[in-house]
This record gives sequence, C-alpha cells and structure tokens, in this order.
Amino acid sequence: MRVFHSRDVGYDVGNSEGIGMAETGWLSDPIGRINNLSLAPSPKNTLQPLFEALMNSIHAIEERFGKDKLSSGIIEIEMTENDEGSYTGFVITDNGIGMNADNMISFRKSDSMKKVRFGGKGVGRLLWLKVADKVGISSNYHNGAGIESISFDFVADPNEPISNLKEGSSSGGIGTTVRLTPIKTAYALHMPAKLETIAVRTVAHFINYFVNIDCPKITLLDSKASIDLLDKFTSDVVRDQNYPISVLVDGENRKLSLNCFLVPKNYSDDEKGTNGLFFGAHGRAVTRYEMDSVIGLKAIDGKYAFFGYLEGNILNEAVNDTRTEFSLGEDPIDDLKRECIVAIQSFLAKEIGQVRERQLQTIIEVRNEHLRFYNIAKDPQEIAGKLSLSTQKDEDIFVEMSRQSLRQYKKVRRQFAEAKKKDLPDIDQKAKEYVAELQDESLSSLAEYIYKRKLILDMFDEKSAFADVDAEKAHYERVVHEMICPLGTTKSDLNYEDHNLWVIDDRLAFYSYFNSDKQLKAQATSSDPRRPDVTLFDLGMGFEKGASPEPITIVEFKRPKRDDYTMADNPFTQVQDYVEELRKAGEAMRFDGRVIRTIEDNTPFMCQIVADDTPSLRHVMKRVGGFYKKAGSKSYYRWDEGFKVFMEVTSYADLISGAKARHAAFFDKLGIAP
Repeated sequence: MRVFHSRDVGYDVGNSEGIGMAETGWLSDPIGRINNLSLAPSPKNTLQPLFEALMNSIHAIEERFGKDKLSSGIIEIEMTENDEGSYTGFVITDNGIGMNADNMISFRKSDSMKKVRFGGKGVGRLLWLKVADKVGISSNYHNGAGIESISFDFVADPNEPISNLKEGSSSGGIGTTVRLTPIKTAYALHMPAKLETIAVRTVAHFINYFVNIDCPKITLLDSKASIDLLDKFTSDVVRDQNYPISVLVDGENRKLSLNCFLVPKNYSDDEKGTNGLFFGAHGRAVTRYEMDSVIGLKAIDGKYAFFGYLEGNILNEAVNDTRTEFSLGEDPIDDLKRECIVAIQSFLAKEIGQVRERQLQTIIEVRNEHLRFYNIAKDPQEIAGKLSLSTQKDEDIFVEMSRQSLRQYKKVRRQFAEAKKKDLPDIDQKAKEYVAELQDESLSSLAEYIYKRKLILDMFDEKSAFADVDAEKAHYERVVHEMICPLGTTKSDLNYEDHNLWVIDDRLAFYSYFNSDKQLKAQATSSDPRRPDVTLFDLGMGFEKGASPEPITIVEFKRPKRDDYTMADNPFTQVQDYVEELRKAGEAMRFDGRVIRTIEDNTPFMCQIVADDTPSLRHVMKRVGGFYKKAGSKSYYRWDEGFKVFMEVTSYADLISGAKARHAAFFDKLGIAP
C-alpha cells in the first residue's frame, strides 16, 4: 500500500549542500489557475461542474471496459437537497476504473495530460473548486492483487490539496463517488428547481453519447424521483438522422458527422433561441449556434426544438482547455456552418416548406395591398425563394420587396449606362429594357396610388352611412372631416398624400396653402375664434385662371343625415359670416404671420358645403332662395351676388359617386369594382 503526499510531484529548488542554483522548472500556482477559470454564476455554468464529473465517470468506464463496451458502465447522479427541498449539489457515483495510482497522480496535476486520448484537458476538476469549498472523493480500484480503497477531500490549498486521506483494502465494487455538495450560494441560487430540467440539460450537453445505444446507464435522482437519461432521450426524440459533412482546411478535406434531432422544446436551455446547432469535441457540446433565424422557426409546431450535433477529429484537435471555443479560424467555422445548414434544411424540409408557404401568402397579401410591388412580385414564388426563412412578418417582407425593387432598378440602369459608355452593340436593347423597367415601376406605383384611393372611397362611403342603423344615428362631421383632411393642420404640416381633398375636387389637392380646423384669427387679422372646416387660399400648380382673381375656397362639412337646420343655424349663413370676416381683414396669413394674399371686395369665394339632402336643409334653401338643383343628383348650387360667393351643396352620396366616376377608368384597368 502506498501513501500519497503532495511532494510526490514537484521540482528541486536547491542541492543538498545548500549551494544556490537557478530554478529552471515550471512552478504551479493552482489557486491562481482556479481563480483564472471563467465560470460566472449562471443557470448554465452552475451545472458545468456536474458535467465535468459526469465526463470523468464516462472516461473511467471507458478506461475499465473499453470504448466499445460503454454500456457496461453505470453512473448514478444524486441531487442533494436542503430542508426546503432546494438542490444544494450533486453526488456522482460510477463503476469505472477507480482512483488507482496513475489516476491519483494525474488528479494532482493541474494540467494533467493523462486523458488527452479522451479529449481531457486536465482542468475539469478545478471547476469543482470554483463552485464548492470542498469536494469529497472515495474510490475502490484494483491494484493487481486485490481491491483497495482511497478517500480524501479535495480543497483549494496550494500546499495540501488532498486532506483527510484514508486508504485500505476493500471488499466492495470498483468505482468512484464524487461528492460535490454543498455548492456555494452564488451558484446554488441558479440551480434548476426541477429534476426534469437537469435531465434534459444533461442530455443536451452529452447528446453525442445518447445517440449511441452503447452508452453507460446514467440515472438522475433525488429524494422523490429518478430518471434514466437514455430511456428519456430515446422516448423524447421525435425523429433523427445523420448527415456526412466535410470542410477543406489547409488543402485537406476533413470529414465530420452531423446528427440531427427533433426533441421537445424543453431540451433547449439557451435564452437566445430555441433551436441550436452544436459543435462538439470528444463527445461533449462546446459551442452553440442559434438556428431560429436560419430555419425560420422557434418552437416547431409549438412544442419541439431542433438540435444538431457536429463532431469530427478536426474539432477534437481544435477545442480549447475549458471547452468553450475552437482555435479554428473564422473561415473553416463559417464553411462548416454553411454545410450544416444545408443538411438541417433537408432534415426539416417539411417544416421549412410550411414557412415558405406562409411567406408566399404574405408576399401576395403585401403585393395586393401595395401594388407598387406588382412588377417585382409578378412571380411571388420566386420572391419567396429568395427570402431568408426568418423574414415572415408583413413589415419585413415589405422592406425586402422594396430592397429588391430598388436593386432591380439599379441593375437595369447600370447595364444601360455601361452599354452606353462602352458603345456596346446591344445598347438599343439595354435602352428598351431600361425604359420598360421605368414604365413597369411607374405603372406599379400608379396602380398602388389608385388602389389606395379606392380603399379611401370605400371607407368614406362607410362613414357617410348610419353609425347605428337601428337608432338612425349618423357619424359626426368631425369623423368625416378627419378622413378628408386631418384636423388642426395646415398645408405646411402635410404632404400631398397626407390628405384626401381630391375626394371633393381633384383641383383642391393642388392648392399651395390651406388650413384645416383653424380659428379665423389664426388665418387673418381677426379676433373671431370660429373655425371654418377647410380654407384654401390660392390655387397653384399651374391651375391659375389668367388675369381673373383666384377664388378662395371654404369647405364646410355637416353631419351625415342631419335634419335639424333652421334659418338661425344653417351652413349658408355660416359661410357668409366667414367670408365677411375674411374680407374685413383684407389679407390672409400663414400660421407664421406671413401674408399669403390680399382679399378684396371683389375677390371671389367658392363655398363647398358637404351635407345630405334632408327636408330641413331643403326648407332653408327655399327660404334663402336662388338654389338650383343639379340634374340627376341631390346636389345644389347658387351664386350669391351680395357676398360674391358661389355656393355648392353636395350630398355625401353624390360626393362619393362623383369621385368614383372620376376614377372609374383607373379602377376598370386594375380590375377592381368601383
């Protein structure tokens, strides 16, 4: 029997005669090594020491039974608990080769090379001392003549890392128990609360072992339940498939293997995504790449996750000490990911096909609503094939179609410019293609503009009807006003497409300045607080009428279906008051005080009154006198000589039908009902 001491491994620092000599050997600082290991408290890192202990057990089983007889191994992981039932650590027991003399020496080396053939880095057990002050280890091993036992505490002491050492013979079975409990509070706070969660995370980390039938029997248990990890994984896998992968590195074609799995979504423990591609080394996952955006799916069918596990010698050779990354350059890693994505999309062809179908339907919906894309999306299937699988929202597809439309235009323009610059023989053809592209773009934009006008007319038609049919209660005039021109705005606030004055008269859309629901005192030198609905001061954009003074237009909306007009309360005297107040002011002003135009006694006014033809309105018109009815309509007009005002009364029905009639040819060309 041999007693182990810390001095068994070390370096001479002098000779027996005390003659000084320069120190030439490496000096080990295990405490510094432990402190430098990166393992911040987190849900993911808290289980890392467990995974290291489990890996040691698998290696011990392989060392005892051989790589092809891992199924002879038995590993038990017991979760320890406090009085409240929260997990405080773990106890891992295996029937591996045990802590024999070679393993004990290796254990005491901070960067032991003993497990290189297993992919071991010699630092895993140091992680134990990141999460626990003391780790208890007991083991039985065969010494050639019989079974011996050894037990000790592993502590972060640079001089005596092995304490409470006990040795002796044993009649028990060969194997090792590691007691990693209790762990430090900072890590314990991140411990999963459910045994099921620890089970799936353990399987996910060691998924390469569980894909093989020949793997150790690993049981996870606490005081209430136990889970056979292989049985659980086997029953949970929905489907799986293996794909060969290769990558060219330094002129050599390196072979790897990609295992694809569809598993319950609770196997995913990454906050960045549900589906993951793992690059592994020596049977353990090292790096995880988010696959949600690649396959266009989060939880597959709402309940599954995709896992891919890539393994191969090139990854085994390149993994770092703590198994957190590979030393391969970016190009080989990117090449591997691209090859894996091709295989993954094949594995998930059915699910990805459903994503493509949803994309196709969204493309059609966006194109039909925004006809500017009709040219670029003549073949929606082609557009869908170019989209990233993660591009599924209508807003994202809108942006992508805009991008493709711009690229198509630039491509044709560039080809024409190059042909022109180089005087190529196909310049005429390039010119025709360029012009055709411009025409298609223009027609698509015009089609969208006309289609949106149709939608606005449909909405306007709806708002002119009863809001409550049973009560015969109509929408308020402010609702209609807002649809035509936003309340409280001026022309300075709005672009051409921000208002719908064209519904009343296409010419109104081209006035260079107007006010909507602004007090008279903000439009002229006046103290009148009343608010004309819309006041338009000068007709610009080339529509001037020569030497004759340009009219000022006032638009007044009345509630649809209104039928309570009187001589004291009617739109005619209302607009006359507005006209009189503006003439008295003598000039119209912008919101910033600058003068727009003068207003003289002979300045004509056009007063457009939008009101339904009801008995009380007709009664007032009869009393006022001078109104004429337009043939075949419910609209009226009158020239008021005294106020120099031309009044036109248009019912909502006539307003809508007139606007539809003006657009009928466009609607017919687009194949949409007016």
